Amino acid sequence: MPTVTVDALVDAPCPRVGVTITGLGVGDSVVTVWRIADEERNPVRGARRAVMNDANYVVDFDAPLGRPITYEVEVISGPSGPSRTSAASVTVESATGWIMDPLVPRTAVPVVGGEGNEAYLRPAALASLEYAANVQLYEIMGSNKPMALFGQRMAESNLDTSMGTDSAIQNARLKKLLRSTAQLLFRPHPSWGQFEMAGTMFLANAKATQIPVNTQWGGECTWWDIKSDVVEAPAIKVLTSTFSYGDVKILMSTYQQKQDLMAGKTYLEDLKNPIG
Repeated sequence: MPTVTVDALVDAPCPRVGVTITGLGVGDSVVTVWRIADEERNPVRGARRAVMNDANYVVDFDAPLGRPITYEVEVISGPSGPSRTSAASVTVESATGWIMDPLVPRTAVPVVGGEGNEAYLRPAALASLEYAANVQLYEIMGSNKPMALFGQRMAESNLDTSMGTDSAIQNARLKKLLRSTAQLLFRPHPSWGQFEMAGTMFLANAKATQIPVNTQWGGECTWWDIKSDVVEAPAIKVLTSTFSYGDVKILMSTYQQKQDLMAGKTYLEDLKNPIG
């Protein structure tokens, strides 16, 4: 049975949780690390069906702030067989909320609820939440009531996270983040609003509008209009070649044979199956 310990880390680049897993046994184990918070159970990004050998260390940059979190390690297969092990709950304390590129933690920007020494939420932010559903109405002959066909109601959309900055340094940091990605990881502080928002929100941000409020009079106040839709967490899949160049050389007697096999195939298709 593996052993799981967790630690709340609050140093740079942003608050996070470190999960230490030991005792898996010598040999490959297929493991999923689950995070349980806000009455939801989600896999830790990068640790779903991961292959580990005896021990591993996982960092969860998506951990919500200011609420108890429990981590569960599910061993799907391995030397010691399937198992589930939970660690003691942990709380990540932070004086601010955070917004960042979910794939680049060093871009994290602290956000406060009112004006201060960091980027701050403007009064219009988080004032309302929209939950859209795809509903189509069809009129029925002989009835004054149409038939409704609808899909599942979506997560928050058109979420207003408009911000302000009071210094050139704050503005440059926020601007660099918004220019680098169209998807954001937003971790609101528990003290913000009355909507009981999820502690981890991935936002698709199509447009961010920069408004220099008083820079023409020598000030440094800048507003950012930011509205986004809540989406699934990003995932990265790496494509690796099954065959080496040496394998292809052994199996092909001439280069013309290889060219014939490549006809009509894309480069990625050829990487996946270079001899078929």
